[in-house]
Amino acid sequence: MATELRKLSRQEVLQILRDTAARAFVKADLRNADLRGMSLAYANLARGLLGKADLTGADLEGADLAGADLVEAVLVEARLMRANLSMANLKGADLTKADLATATLRGATLTEAILEEANLSATDLVCVDLVRASLVGADLSEADLLGANLEGANLEGAGLRGANLEETNLEGANLRGAAMPEGFDRNEGG
Repeated sequence: MATELRKLSRQEVLQILRDTAARAFVKADLRNADLRGMSLAYANLARGLLGKADLTGADLEGADLAGADLVEAVLVEARLMRANLSMANLKGADLTKADLATATLRGATLTEAILEEANLSATDLVCVDLVRASLVGADLSEADLLGANLEGANLEGAGLRGANLEETNLEGANLRGAAMPEGFDRNEGG
C-alpha cells in the first residue's frame, strides 16, 4: 500500500514538534514549510529538505543542519547560534539580520545568499562558498574564513577585525568601508 506524500501544514508541524521528544527530523521534507517563529533549538535536521522554507525569526540555536538543503530559504532574524550547518546548501537564502555567532558552516554553499547585517562573529566559515553573496554591514569579527571563496561578494561596511582571511579568495569583492583585520593589504587580498 503506497503512502501519499504531501506538504505538512503549520499546525501539523507544531503537533509533531510537541509529540517528538527527541526532536529528530533527519532527512525531513519541510520544503516550502511555514516555520516562522518556531522553536527548533537543538533539533536534528541533518540532511533535511528545507528549500524555500520560511524560518523568519525561528530559534535554531544549536540545531544540527549538517548537509541540509536550505536553497532560497528565508531565515531573516533567525537565531542560529552554535548551529551546525556544515556542508549545508544555502544558495540564494536570505539570512538578513540572522544571528550565526559561533555557528559551524564549514564547506557550506552560500552562493548569492543575503547575509546583510548578520552576526557571523567567531563563526567557522572554512572553505565556504560565498560567491556573489551580500554581506553588507555583517559582523565577521574573529570568523575563520580559511580558504573561503568570496569572489564578487559585497562586504561593504562589514566588520572583519580579527578574522582569518588566509587563502581566502576576495577577487572582485566590494570591501568599501569594511573594517579589515590588522595588517590586511587590500592590494593582496586574503
